[in-house]
Amino acid sequence: MTDEIDDLLNEDPTLEDDADSSTTTTNEETSETDTSNTTSVVPETSVPSADGDLAEGEIGHVLASEEIMVGRDEYNVNAFITTTERNEIRVGDYVQIPYPNSNDELFAVTDKLRYEPYTDLDDKSDTHNHISRHQDLDESEFVLVAALDPIAILSPTQNGSLDRGIVNRIPKPNTPVSLSRDDEYLRTGLSIPDEGPFCGYLSVGGEEMVINGDKFPYYLSNPGIDPETGEPEPGEPAIFRHLLVAGSTGKGKTHFTKNLLRQFVDGKRYPIEHHETGEQLQGRLNIVILDPENEYWQMGEEPELDDETKQKLRRQGIKVGGVDDLEVFVPSIGNVPNPGTGTQQPFGIPFELVRSRPQLLMPYQPRETIRSALEMALDSYFDHADAEGETPTYTDFRSYVQTNEELQDDSEIASQTWSAMIRRIKEPTFENVFDHGMSSLTDLANDMFREGQVTVIPTSHLRGAKEHLTVLSILSYIIENKIDDHHVVDQIKNTPMLVAVDEAHNYFSSPDSLREQYIVRRAREAVKQGRKDKLGLMMITQNPEDIDDDILKQINTNIFLGLREEVVEKVPSIPRGFKRDIPKFGKGQAVVKAPDVESVEVIGLPDCVTKHE
Repeated sequence: MTDEIDDLLNEDPTLEDDADSSTTTTNEETSETDTSNTTSVVPETSVPSADGDLAEGEIGHVLASEEIMVGRDEYNVNAFITTTERNEIRVGDYVQIPYPNSNDELFAVTDKLRYEPYTDLDDKSDTHNHISRHQDLDESEFVLVAALDPIAILSPTQNGSLDRGIVNRIPKPNTPVSLSRDDEYLRTGLSIPDEGPFCGYLSVGGEEMVINGDKFPYYLSNPGIDPETGEPEPGEPAIFRHLLVAGSTGKGKTHFTKNLLRQFVDGKRYPIEHHETGEQLQGRLNIVILDPENEYWQMGEEPELDDETKQKLRRQGIKVGGVDDLEVFVPSIGNVPNPGTGTQQPFGIPFELVRSRPQLLMPYQPRETIRSALEMALDSYFDHADAEGETPTYTDFRSYVQTNEELQDDSEIASQTWSAMIRRIKEPTFENVFDHGMSSLTDLANDMFREGQVTVIPTSHLRGAKEHLTVLSILSYIIENKIDDHHVVDQIKNTPMLVAVDEAHNYFSSPDSLREQYIVRRAREAVKQGRKDKLGLMMITQNPEDIDDDILKQINTNIFLGLREEVVEKVPSIPRGFKRDIPKFGKGQAVVKAPDVESVEVIGLPDCVTKHE
């Protein structure tokens, strides 16, 4: 037995003389592998390439010994990766394959990597295990195969740019395969804009892609008014097609969101039509942030970044620094002290909002008789207040209902139903939320929703039912004034707006109560006509699976940071190919799925461009 082992150890492991026959073995083995919907890049081992034989960026060639196929529903292209370039290729890398007698190139992404033996290697024995302890296995006994997913065909135009077309031509056998390291080819192949709000750096496997010594910035498409011509730029702004930022605790969700929101504060103007006159207006964006953890007001302060870092970011079109035009408005609730945010303006939630939104008083599923009784009582009270010239308040409403015996008699509502209705309206939450503070939401509408301003509304001082009622009251006020056509606040209706809601799953989940049904129904309408009314919703959450399905389907830009595996399985909008990776993402690592752009991986900035603690 010892003699047999010695003989095996003395054998030449490279077996180069058998390269031709071993290639045949590889083809037979590969044909048994399921490579449907895959294009593969494989290193050539039968004729090893020296570094000097490869063009810059070249990593191999299209494999001729396996089927090459491109179809409407499936594809199969395998490419050989040379021995010297094996350490350069990663799953997720982008590659280019030229077409002969043409300037066109196939643009593809590496979908899989696999090793295939091309010798008569048999490592299924104890003898092999014993040998491997004495001698390293020679990697040249294997072929590295990279499976490619074709994305587009890129063609040069007469003006020197690139056109992006569908994949309807087959790559030729033995054609060189190169890593895509050209800015224009990457932007055109992936449809990434060359300007817009910065979202992160294009990355592969958690490593930023570097092109000509610089990281490759990923921008969202967000056209507005051309500052030179004053005419609307082509394309729909990403903000009015809505955004989702989803990530588990500890994955950098707030840091990422602050950096993204800061990019929308750029003075850009958007076309908007006056709701009464039809006049074509040009308005700057008003950003409203509903902040449950008292974090976003810090966006008004400078980050701890040195001047060199700031200048480097600005050269890439990244907005840096505290927001000059940022105001904090804090809802006043009962005797609860307001949170510390520096300069702030307190405001109250007026009971007047209930006039057209009786569902705000129904955080449950009432019987039809109780609902009818409550709506009748509200109508009667508001008519009474108007007749007396009084400002409606919750306290007066409760007193009016409890002391007005004629109201019950005239309504012919059963005493049992009437008593049940009164018990409902005596809920302490209503007393705590409505009509506090010197100024109300409606009084301050022109100040809160002013164009060009970032409006932060912290609710960290509230908890439970009080926070829920407060936030839903504010949201309903904004949404209805934005999407309705009559009896609206001009300042809200005629201003482009982005409303960012942190912990959005708490307010836009599948509804369990009449109040939630009401706000979700209005939110569904808002996301459907946001482009028309220039209203964008930005939902920030660690539980995207809890957001109402109809709302989620209308969100066009999705940013997924690290999420738990069980969450990933429940979110249908997560792009194919990334579901296994997202639970393993590090802090700031994300997948971006944007309109008309290939889904890609990005890395957010390591530093926050505004203050963030």
